[in-house]
Amino acid sequence: MSRELLLALDLGTTSVRALLVDAGGRVLARAARPLAARFPAPGRVEQDPRELWDASLHVLRETLAQAQRDAQEIAGLGVATQRASALAWDAASGEPLAPCIGWQDGRAAPRVAELRAAGLPITTLASATRFEWLLRNQPAVAAAAAAGRLRMGGADAWLGFHLSGGAVHATDPGQASCTGLYDLRRGDWRAPALGVFSLDPSWLPRIVASSEIVGETPSSLLGAPIPLAARAGDQQAACFGQGVLAAGDAKLTLGTAAMLDLHTGAAAAPAARGAFPLALWRLQGEDAFCLEGSVITAGAAVDWLVELGLLASAGALDAAAREAGGAQGVEFVPALLGLGTPLLDAGARGLLGGLTRGSTRAQIACAVIDGVAQRCVDVCEALGVPAQPLRVDGGLARSEMLLQRLADAGGRPVLRAAEIETTALGAALLAGLAAGTLASPAACRALLAPPVRFEPAWDTEQRAAARAQWRRTLARARSGSRGGPHAPGYPLPTIGEK
Repeated sequence: MSRELLLALDLGTTSVRALLVDAGGRVLARAARPLAARFPAPGRVEQDPRELWDASLHVLRETLAQAQRDAQEIAGLGVATQRASALAWDAASGEPLAPCIGWQDGRAAPRVAELRAAGLPITTLASATRFEWLLRNQPAVAAAAAAGRLRMGGADAWLGFHLSGGAVHATDPGQASCTGLYDLRRGDWRAPALGVFSLDPSWLPRIVASSEIVGETPSSLLGAPIPLAARAGDQQAACFGQGVLAAGDAKLTLGTAAMLDLHTGAAAAPAARGAFPLALWRLQGEDAFCLEGSVITAGAAVDWLVELGLLASAGALDAAAREAGGAQGVEFVPALLGLGTPLLDAGARGLLGGLTRGSTRAQIACAVIDGVAQRCVDVCEALGVPAQPLRVDGGLARSEMLLQRLADAGGRPVLRAAEIETTALGAALLAGLAAGTLASPAACRALLAPPVRFEPAWDTEQRAAARAQWRRTLARARSGSRGGPHAPGYPLPTIGEK
């Protein structure tokens, strides 16, 4: 039986999904399952490591069953995961030693403030702070370390360990660069950074290529061994699934937050106005890098409207906006959790203004669309994205009103990916590259279906006036402070790097 199919697993924060893809890039089957999160105290976010594994295995099995395909037909499995979460487990039993600390968790803020006061550029988003917290505060973790049985890593390393039956403990440069422990120049863990957090390199996963077969699943999991062919962070996998392969290419993922990644070529670029250099991937022996910027509140602003009863559902956003015929002077700044790139203002707060007695729910929905679009343009400008069409994906990209406003305010065409599950598709294509069913990154890009295109409708004068008004509105939401322990981003430069 020939192996030509590709299997992909995408473990996000709120759900996990799987795709089965053929050699032509066509999706044959898909499955998804929600994931729960716990909030045991203010600023704390946890998930159950066992649920992450059980749900992942469930959707992989469901996808194969739905397509009525056998595991022997799978050339490779690619895994994309949420980044900067932190897990600890026993190397012998595979059992978790503590809850998974989520990437949004802020419990390390006092420690981060201490390090920043000492001149070390770190934020609560770097998972190194979570690894240290686990070691200091979870007796089972400390005991496993003393016994030589401790394994630590992100969700990718946790899944890889269990998918391989405990044989593989690995991560890739893209995920490693989100820890605060990675040397972007050398491509490996950096000893001074490990020392800051009292971490032994033997506890951490080895760094391998993003697209490389490093093991296989036991037959008992899916019915036959499947090569573990790729691993990537969610944003990096989305870049590959969008064909972001050359310096100057960029993609914007519109989800709970909005993440913009700009390919910067074969060398890490310096920071750019609140954007941070990360590794994109290591493919066929070559590393690529990106700058990443964020709009902290994007889809979460739409969820907020639903929670307040101002919108029936997230899917009703466009219908409400069309009903209003514009915001009619209502303004909204999506700073419900502070402002990301380029301001890094953790103290900023959301602003809803311009209200009159005649303001409606629909006009507020329009204002939310306008505010999210303008913030995305802020990030594009901060990163210096070249004047070319902008690729977009993610759940919020279903809003055609938002994408049109993004094109209008940004003065560039917007291209919405044909496949909604761009992250999972990217993981599948990376697996195909490692398995040899796809010859090159360019061959992967050639499989992508044509995107939906949104052209700017505003002229230069209209755009300039709207951007000027937006800057005045944005200024009113500012806290007057910059940065702080909760500022989005990863350490810059890497801890211990001169």
